[in-house]
This record gives sequence, structure tokens and C-alpha cells, in this order.
Amino acid sequence: MRTRKTRTRKLETPWRKKPEYQGGFLLDGGVHFVAGTRLLLGEKDKPTNLTAYTTLLQEYLPPVDTVNSVWQTASGISGTFSVSFGTTLSGSEYVVACEKGSVTVSFGKVTVKLGEEKENVESVKEFKEEGSGVKQEVAAWAKSIADGVFNTKQSPQHALADLEILEKMLKSGGAQGQGQSLKYQI
Repeated sequence: MRTRKTRTRKLETPWRKKPEYQGGFLLDGGVHFVAGTRLLLGEKDKPTNLTAYTTLLQEYLPPVDTVNSVWQTASGISGTFSVSFGTTLSGSEYVVACEKGSVTVSFGKVTVKLGEEKENVESVKEFKEEGSGVKQEVAAWAKSIADGVFNTKQSPQHALADLEILEKMLKSGGAQGQGQSLKYQI
């Protein structure tokens, strides 16, 4: 979950203040969290269906700044996805519960817990100075150009898969949680 509690120079651009496309800042910023979640899930557990609720918490982030969603995957498991740019919470994290433990990813840190939570068996790996990942993404793109080797994670198909999920969450939210099927997931 990320937050934009106060107005910033980035938010004051005309296309963000009065978005003419579905989703506003949630679409602009939230698509990166969708991409990260898809990457964590992998192809075997790609999302196939979802339902969502959306709302606007901060009037300067129209049309909606918050989405709470349940995704069903190809393997039949389900999980929640929540992003808000309008809450008082700051930071972000991904938490994935697995058969033999859990993985938590936050800015600059990955925590792997083995077994039940009460067993308290964990390993932590820190990534100092990693930031939001934008620099790494641009560097990977530049490297693919320089090396002449296509980076499949930055393909139009992956971008379409990410956008499809976010747009379907917005559509579901606009229809009071109506279920949506996904067809462009890879």
C-alpha cells in the first residue's frame, strides 16, 4: 500500500489533477504494484478472475485512489490485493503465504519465514539503496538496448497483462464488486 497524503509537484500536473482516462493516479502508480504481484505469483499462479471495490479518499486524487480486490489464480487459490494512495498509511509490502511459510517483500528487504508464524524461523535479506525500483527498471531497459537482447519482462504482453488487471479492478469497483474474468495473463 502506498500513500499520497499531501499534494506534491507530481500530483499537481494537469493530467493527474483532471485525468481523462480511467483510474487516475491509481492507474498511473498502481500498475507497478500489479506488475510486482504478478511477478511474485508466477505463470502457474497467474490471476484468472477478480472482484474489487474502489473508493476516493482524497479529493485531489480523482476518480478513485483506493482498490481492495480478491484475485483467483489459475491453480485455484485466491488472495487479496490492496493499494491506496489516499490513506494515512505509508510504505508498501507484499506478503505471500505459502505451503511451507511466507515471503514478505518491502522496500529494501525480503523476509522469508519457514513453517508456522509461531516457530519464528526466518531469514532476512536487505537491499540497501534499492529505492522504488524505477532506476533498476530503466537500467534493465537500457541494458537490453545496449546488448541487443530483448528483456521479456518488459514486453508489451506483460504491460497488457498488468493493465488488464488494474482496469478490471476499476471496472469491478465501478460495478459494486461484480466479478471479472482475465484473458491476457501470461
